[in-house]
Amino acid sequence: MDTSVPSLAPSRSRASLPVIIGGLITTGLALLGVWAANQSSDDFNIMSWYAYYIIPIGALLIGIVAGSGYGIASWLTGVRISSTLLLTVVVLQILAYFAAQYIEYLQLLSVYGAEGQMSFFEYFDITTRAFAWQSKDGSAGSTLGGWGYLWRCLEIAGFTFGGLIVPLFLKAKPYCSDCQRYMRTRNLILLPAGIVPKKIKKKDFDGRADYERDSESAFVEGIQIFENLKAAAAEGQTSKFNDIISTYAPDKKTIAKLNTRITVILSNCPACYVGLLRAASLTGQGDKISRQDLGSSKVDPGLAREVS
Repeated sequence: MDTSVPSLAPSRSRASLPVIIGGLITTGLALLGVWAANQSSDDFNIMSWYAYYIIPIGALLIGIVAGSGYGIASWLTGVRISSTLLLTVVVLQILAYFAAQYIEYLQLLSVYGAEGQMSFFEYFDITTRAFAWQSKDGSAGSTLGGWGYLWRCLEIAGFTFGGLIVPLFLKAKPYCSDCQRYMRTRNLILLPAGIVPKKIKKKDFDGRADYERDSESAFVEGIQIFENLKAAAAEGQTSKFNDIISTYAPDKKTIAKLNTRITVILSNCPACYVGLLRAASLTGQGDKISRQDLGSSKVDPGLAREVS
């Protein structure tokens, strides 16, 4: 006789249902908005907006709005975005796109009474081949014919990928599996790991060697500071942890000007305070900053509670 107790935990598919419903709601609202905008003007169709004739910016924006519901529902319910759920979003976005096309087809039948004269596939083929770029004077250019399918695929891809952006953002966030909640994240401190940048002449080989040696030495010192902070966080040494933070926090602007610095991020569960300390080295300035992940380590819940 089987005496095992059935699990009270909800199945993954059942747990994901609120997320899927949330996404379907925003998808419906987004496509309804597109339809309403199209009805207001024959020349206005946000889904046909392209950047550089190849980037489906309109479909991408509508896709982001459509997919926002998956992220909102995931955040509110604590259901984590899984790889399976992402695949489900892809399928639903594609189905939603064709559902919108089918509704337009039904509307055409109701207006022109074309029932029995044109199938949906014929309608889809005609509208796809009728793609045309607008000239500078506002008039329509030549239709693309069979090439229209390329831009139709770009439109579908843009709408689908847009729907994944918010869920992908949440999937990357730290998550507490025990409490089924996303962790709160904040930038904790910027640690020095470099020296003040300076220009060195190409022929000044000694100067360049000194600069590189000083930079490497400063980086080693920065890593050691982070290791001390990490050890204090793991062992729950709140006083030592706070001392390190208070030592470098006032010099944030000065540290930010160094050629290399270490950014430290604290993430913790708002319920049980289980947390992670993550770090990355930042090298360069302005739009030429390179980032290298330095890993993560667990944080003592008691310490996370006090510093949060």
